[in-house]
Amino acid sequence: MIEVYFHVGLGKTGSKYLQFVFFPALKGIKYIHMTRYRKSKEIIKRAGNGKFLVSREFDRQFEKEIEWFSADFPNAGAIMVLRRHDEWILSQYKRYIKNGHRFSFDELFNLNNTGFFKIEHMLFYEKIKFLENHFTKKPLVLLYDELKNNPESFLDKIATYTGTTYDKNKISFSRKHTSYSEKQLKFIYVLSKHINLIAGDSKLKKYLFVYPIRYPVLYLSKYVPDRFVPRVNFMPEKEKLNKIREFFKEDWEKCVEYIRNLSYKT
Repeated sequence: MIEVYFHVGLGKTGSKYLQFVFFPALKGIKYIHMTRYRKSKEIIKRAGNGKFLVSREFDRQFEKEIEWFSADFPNAGAIMVLRRHDEWILSQYKRYIKNGHRFSFDELFNLNNTGFFKIEHMLFYEKIKFLENHFTKKPLVLLYDELKNNPESFLDKIATYTGTTYDKNKISFSRKHTSYSEKQLKFIYVLSKHINLIAGDSKLKKYLFVYPIRYPVLYLSKYVPDRFVPRVNFMPEKEKLNKIREFFKEDWEKCVEYIRNLSYKT
């Protein structure tokens, strides 16, 4: 008998912590790492029996990837983590800046729906219903805030849902990655004007050129006195983020209510 669980993200909701710290520590399940996602269906089918956890993080490609995976494993249990819309899109923007992109926040997302991310990409309740329509098992939906504020409770819910255990004395409850500060991002933003820090699909460029520049700059910039910090302004105004929060208020409330009514208990 094959039993499958599928962590679908979203991106920027603690996925790296789950993928590198928590999932490998789960007992009673075979964890297929995100780097082997494209081979995950083949790995499971070849095994022919057992319990498996597949992990990847999606945002714009969410629906396409769910359709791909559910075509072979419609009985899988999906696991999704949500973050309030304004915080989520701001974190996405910081990620793009960190990765060497120089576009404005409005080019990433705006309420006129002309940005890289569209409104449809941020209708989180629709994503929940999409999971329900493509998998027979009710999904486990969690809040990123719980991971930050009560990680043990958050992780216990995943263990309960997947029917697994983990040794709490051997796992760190600290997240693997935290957001870079605006100060650090300013140095990358200025540097990316002169050096192309976008790795693209080239692993050679990523590991031999981009990473050896990007991460030392991010690390060292933490210790630069404020008077030497570049005077550039690329972050969105608080008012703009508040409008995004208000625009998606109903969607967020529906997500929170859905999670409140889930029957999975720790």
